[in-house]
Amino acid sequence: MSLLHDAQAGAAPAPPLGEEGAPRLFKKLIPEEAPVTPESCALFRLGEQCNYRCPMCSNTGDPALFFHASEELLRRADFLHGLGFRRVVVTGGEPTIHPGFWTIVEHLAELGMAWDANTHGRSFAKPDFATRAVATGLERAIVSLHSLHPATSAAIFGVSETAHHETVAGVEGLLAAGAAVMLNCVLTRLNLQQLRDYLSGARQRFGPDVVFKFVFPSTIGKGGAWSGIALRYDEVREEIRQLCALASALGARLFFESFPNCILQDPRSGNYGRSTFGESHYLDDASGNRVYAMRHIESELSAYGDACRECSALRNCPGVALRYARQHGLDELTPFAGAASDQALLCDPARSEGAA
Repeated sequence: MSLLHDAQAGAAPAPPLGEEGAPRLFKKLIPEEAPVTPESCALFRLGEQCNYRCPMCSNTGDPALFFHASEELLRRADFLHGLGFRRVVVTGGEPTIHPGFWTIVEHLAELGMAWDANTHGRSFAKPDFATRAVATGLERAIVSLHSLHPATSAAIFGVSETAHHETVAGVEGLLAAGAAVMLNCVLTRLNLQQLRDYLSGARQRFGPDVVFKFVFPSTIGKGGAWSGIALRYDEVREEIRQLCALASALGARLFFESFPNCILQDPRSGNYGRSTFGESHYLDDASGNRVYAMRHIESELSAYGDACRECSALRNCPGVALRYARQHGLDELTPFAGAASDQALLCDPARSEGAA
């Protein structure tokens, strides 16, 4: 199977990039389906409802996806269990504000299913909330926290500084209850110059067990047009280099999402997206009746240039967002020297026209 095929086949025309037009784009060809194994984990969305108003929100904003009744979510849990899943990642919106949250996660526990959470963490500041969650099967939490400066954090969350402080307290509650915590920090124009302060400050406040993930912003979703995430890779490259150096000095565990390897200047780095976190499958949140391979979804949203076909880091590299490539081109990317180890798996772009 070819590793890359034409990412523009069947897509809307790309905007022109200068007089010579848009570059040819490619993508990795990953099947829609993947077998369910004992290690498989499904992304289980409880709806898009949320009590934060992040201007960069990647949710769709589709009213039909805003809220799912508890009875339907219990059915979906049974459906996943019947397929062989023994772990899910509950997400939203904000999953912990769903009125049936405890009913749903307790049902997961009854089914023998462990669960992790994507959360802004605020609910875990409530007395005994984190302790109860861990007792009910919570093992890992990815907590969105984009700054330790209250005003900056509140602006990115779209809420008050009080909510920021409650998110910080929620992180502390999760750690005290024994959950593994990864802090998820999306780069914006508001926090770009604060990243090193964020890393050192969070390391000091939360301790050495917290893991950090820094994310290049996505423009997919209802918040994609927010000017605060209109960033280019060249704008963040030096800040990321200094962040990596600081993490090495602190002994902090650091991961990146949606950064090509050449931007990170590391051919061995892996992209820490959903599939790397362990989310092997995605439960369709419209019907709740079908699962897709997460790597397939990630591949459909990413693109590579012709020069990437010769890059030695091709296998590890997440590429760039397809929308980013169409808007900005790929001149910022500098492939690593040496033929790709899986060059034989690459399709000829001339033969990829019309590829699905």
